[in-house]
Amino acid sequence: MKVAFDRRRRTMVRMLNEIDGVVCPTPQGAFYVYPSVKGVLGRTIRGRTPQTSAELATLILEEAEVAVVPGEAFGPSGYVRLSYALGDEDLAEGVGRIQRLLAEA
Repeated sequence: MKVAFDRRRRTMVRMLNEIDGVVCPTPQGAFYVYPSVKGVLGRTIRGRTPQTSAELATLILEEAEVAVVPGEAFGPSGYVRLSYALGDEDLAEGVGRIQRLLAEA
């Protein structure tokens, strides 16, 4: 499992960092990433302009059908939390959906 979680962590961090406006540091523990989405906020995506990570999380859920937890649940806006405790294919599919959606901004 250690090898699988490390592979998933590296994959998710790489894919998120490929999104313009997203900065994802490599987590050192648990099985979550906590990227900054500050560079995405204020951009119009499918006719909506999220100003907070909560608004962005709703947009991602409704348009990409991927659940992320907004940073407001942990403190400041401008961040989201994603888990990489899922299968490799599901992880790639979900983050790929987010990539495609945010590429429209």
